[in-house]
Amino acid sequence: MKQLKFASVLLSAIMCASMVMTPVSVIADEESAPEETQVEETEKQEPEETQKHETEETQEEPEATEKEQTPEAEDADDALDALASGKCGKKAKWSLSKDGVLTVSGSGAMTNYTHNTATGKTNAPWFSKKDLIKRVVIKKGITSVGAYSFFYCPQLASVSLPANLKVIGIAAFSSCINLKSITIPKKVTTIGAGAFASTGLLRITIPDSVKTIGEYAFIECDRLYEAKLPKGLKAISTGLFIYCELLSSVNIPNGVTTIGDSAFEYTAIKNVSIPVSVKTIGERAFFGSKLETVKIPLAGLVTIKESAFQKCSGLKKIEIPLTVKTLENNAFAGCASLEEVWMSLKLKKSMNSGAFQGCFKLSGISTFNYPLEGDGIFLGDFAYAVLFPAIDGTGTVALVGYNYTLEKIVIPSEINNLGVKYKVIRITPNGAGDSSYSKLKTLVIGANVQTIDDKAFAGYKNLVSVTGGAGLKSIGTRAFANCPNLKVFNITSKALWKIGPFAFALDKNLKTLQIKKTIKLTKSGVKSSMKGSSVKTVKVKKSKLKKYKKIFKKKNCGRKVKVKK
Repeated sequence: MKQLKFASVLLSAIMCASMVMTPVSVIADEESAPEETQVEETEKQEPEETQKHETEETQEEPEATEKEQTPEAEDADDALDALASGKCGKKAKWSLSKDGVLTVSGSGAMTNYTHNTATGKTNAPWFSKKDLIKRVVIKKGITSVGAYSFFYCPQLASVSLPANLKVIGIAAFSSCINLKSITIPKKVTTIGAGAFASTGLLRITIPDSVKTIGEYAFIECDRLYEAKLPKGLKAISTGLFIYCELLSSVNIPNGVTTIGDSAFEYTAIKNVSIPVSVKTIGERAFFGSKLETVKIPLAGLVTIKESAFQKCSGLKKIEIPLTVKTLENNAFAGCASLEEVWMSLKLKKSMNSGAFQGCFKLSGISTFNYPLEGDGIFLGDFAYAVLFPAIDGTGTVALVGYNYTLEKIVIPSEINNLGVKYKVIRITPNGAGDSSYSKLKTLVIGANVQTIDDKAFAGYKNLVSVTGGAGLKSIGTRAFANCPNLKVFNITSKALWKIGPFAFALDKNLKTLQIKKTIKLTKSGVKSSMKGSSVKTVKVKKSKLKKYKKIFKKKNCGRKVKVKK
């Protein structure tokens, strides 16, 4: 009863915040909800001969043949054998058989029921007979399990869900202490808050179709030892596995951006890998867990909130990513075995002084000697700015300056600084000299460059040739404007989707654009792109000829040009 009371109060508290996850039906209050609903008159008119009620169901039922029992006949049998029956949705009905099988049939969504925290009861029509329910069979056609549908059915040990199910509602199976396993169908997209709280589940595999899992969905599943989360998940919600004290194995999919507050608090997880997509680790996310190793990419994570890893007594070493800007109070407090910590010098100077209090084995904090976001890297005639810092080869930089006396520039695909490789993905206007004095004639764009910023090469009087750019996606506004000697423009990218307005304005010698591999240009991507230019011909991929003839019209791109293969 203590467990039920705790779960009931908690789930009621989160229900308001989580109602947006499942559609809510307007239903009667508890006093007005009938405990039993008699079978309607039309349902009593059954054929004289019907088959016996099936005692075993599968998730995907075979289509009826002439010799098989029809759904109508099955419903008739359910009603004849029922202790109670009635409606549980606009087009859904239920019946409870004498042997403890509650069957939901029909189509569409079940009703979303409510929970009274004062009495501990719900207004589900079968709640008064919850102690009799041993098995739940939800038939094909039902698309959602309503909120609080089977809350605290203590004898419920088996659940069969249909293949077309999409939503498992708030607290739908909460406090079903004998429910040890369940198969979630592959079309389910939403699991509501507290859906399986305080159940007897031993392991759970959530299919990749699921995009949203509500807060506290598996709180206090104290037999649960293994969980597999779906690939499409974007956030691990607050308290998802809190107090699952045997949970020792869980994956965090790449794509998750937030690990919610208390998500893994007081679990038995020993090893965890945080993907590069995660930006925030919430308050008490791993508080009091059995963590021994934490693997975090050395770029990506931005914030570690208060007490996130507090009292992880088995943790011995942590490398905090270069991208972390905020390390809050008590983040690693009380990690009694922690001996080695690495972070950026900038973070070391700015972090909260209580972040490591009570870490008595920690004698000092080591710092990475690598540039952070915005820091400069100077290599020969070139200057770069770090966009995404890293020490493992995943970093990126922008070319921000170069020697304006050079006649030829080959922009590299990547650079090497202190033994670390960075991809060159962007070109900004030259900060190393006045473009009017530039001697640049030949420009070769590296294969990793994705963006050429606005006015990046505007006013380069001597520029004659621009080639390369196999990975180029965007050319900015006036990027090559006022380059009077520019004659050759040949970009080999398939990914180019934008040529900015006035990109070649006043380039009187540029007559032809070569973009023969690109396949992603759109009407909005070339709007006003040829305004002010002298371009007469755009050469494109043969398969895109018809499409590009339409988007390179004078009305759209600013001047009349011929589109050829």
